[in-house]
Amino acid sequence: MNRSVVMGLLVLAGVVILLIGREHARQGPATVDNCTLCHQPQNDPSPSHRVSVMGCSVCHLGNPYERDKGRAHMGLVSNPGDLRSARISCGSSKCHSGIPERVEKSIMATNRGILEVLQARWPHNRTETVSTVRELISRPQGQSLALDHYRKMCGGCHLWKTRSPWKGEIGRRGGGCTNCHVEELTGPRQDLEKKGFRHPGLTTRIPNSNCLKCHNRSARMALSYQGRFESEGYGTPYEGADLNSRRLTGGRFYLELPPDVHFQMAGLDCIDCHTERGLMGDGNAYSRMREQVDITCNTCHDPEVKAFSAQKTLADRLHRINKKQPFSENKRGVLSRKGSPMYQLRVSGERQITLYRKRDGKKIPFQRLGNPEIHRASYHRRLSCQACHSAWIPQCYGCHVALLKGDEQKDWLSQEKSRGRWVEGRSYLRFRRPTLGIGPGGQISPFAPGCQVFLDVFDEQGRHQPEQAHVSLTMASFDPHTTGKGAPECLACHINPKVLGMGEGSLEVTSRGLAFKPIYDSQASGLGIPFSLDAFVSPDGRPLQKASGIGARPFNAEELKRITRAAQCLVCHDTYDDPIFREYKESLHRFEAGETPCREELP
Repeated sequence: MNRSVVMGLLVLAGVVILLIGREHARQGPATVDNCTLCHQPQNDPSPSHRVSVMGCSVCHLGNPYERDKGRAHMGLVSNPGDLRSARISCGSSKCHSGIPERVEKSIMATNRGILEVLQARWPHNRTETVSTVRELISRPQGQSLALDHYRKMCGGCHLWKTRSPWKGEIGRRGGGCTNCHVEELTGPRQDLEKKGFRHPGLTTRIPNSNCLKCHNRSARMALSYQGRFESEGYGTPYEGADLNSRRLTGGRFYLELPPDVHFQMAGLDCIDCHTERGLMGDGNAYSRMREQVDITCNTCHDPEVKAFSAQKTLADRLHRINKKQPFSENKRGVLSRKGSPMYQLRVSGERQITLYRKRDGKKIPFQRLGNPEIHRASYHRRLSCQACHSAWIPQCYGCHVALLKGDEQKDWLSQEKSRGRWVEGRSYLRFRRPTLGIGPGGQISPFAPGCQVFLDVFDEQGRHQPEQAHVSLTMASFDPHTTGKGAPECLACHINPKVLGMGEGSLEVTSRGLAFKPIYDSQASGLGIPFSLDAFVSPDGRPLQKASGIGARPFNAEELKRITRAAQCLVCHDTYDDPIFREYKESLHRFEAGETPCREELP
């Protein structure tokens, strides 16, 4: 090849490079898709979701190779975490495969328990029942009073709910994976067309605020955990001439009470205890949260160290994703009750345990469960940890529900208004020691009002429809998340009528049985029931309210007799290490046979 041809080729190559350079300068830097030619975020959603590596379309779909806005946005998903698209966005084979399918069956997505209880306890319900929110979304309105109530009063808090068009807390709820894993931005909504917009962050170190936006009503567990009790709404104590400034969403007031010891002493977040399997589900469709929850108190406080085997890969992956946890090469560790690796826990020696906080990796040392004589005593073998260590529980009594058929109200599922407006009120809200009873698992557990409904229906002309009115009183067992380090004295349970399930009042043990006088007079209040709203059981062991959960119930007559009979001994023998409790049955036999000195001193 002669010199002139070579020079010609070099000039041509230079022109091509110059043209490419100019085009590059005009369009911006090379990208993995064309989305960032228009949308240029100033940040990456997370270290695992770098825009320069992944682009935008891998999550948001659309057509990444088009430059025309209309064609580029065909098939676009604004919220990849929405369960309507999560299987092909977040859950694609290249990313989090299989997880959206688990989430779809989780309690937070199905609301199965709420739907089952409403339909079972409310009358005028059609024979065809609905099991999940997803089923209900596809059904027309007007199936039953119970489902209409759910659609308009409860249906705004589940993972199938879309994130728009609502503002405020209700707008932040729902959105599938986004509900938990997106760090909420503050301030006005940002314009995606402008350069340097801030992309919402994605995280596995989920902050408590993401849990609080949903779990601040009903059982109010996220509130209670942080020591907030929703008060009656009077706005007291007043601040000068104004109502109290402590407000929850919806203008609700709250009081500050002792928070859960895990929050108070260690600043633990919800995710420090709850595992991804317990929150996102394990692939099974459960009706009760206790069935899905993956942990127990003993998981951390009395752990058993086992070989991780198959769980080691997951533990290592969770370590890498968290980025705050010190990595462990150990192939042994603590497993949850469903086999999830508790990668944040380390056990050393006989008693020493260390938890590394997921938010920041802070080291939290504590010791294995102490005083085995207290915690493993045969006569307390049925006690759950929460029965003794729950300091208080929010208790909302008497939910007065009215349906006004002549008015309209928005349906959370259809996002449209329909005939019928629901109005709710309550008799009173209290924080006290929990009522105890037999939980669904057979253990003695805390109970509080689950759904005490007094329903009245008014037709289009505002006339009361007595044939549709009904009363349904239910007590539910749940962990109030108000754990205290100490436990109450023995007599605080064994002779306390509120704890035993009879309600507030005075209790006396007589030769004829238990005599109880309640404080609250439901008859005088016009409720039409012959017992107090806070009464779970009568002194003779007769259940007064339904219990939510298979096998759940109040104490029966024999159990009440045994519990209160022990109170006679506890007046003097008030410590666990007292000799009479080592052989309690023998001590009781001697007492009843008149063979002990104290028998003669008692009436």
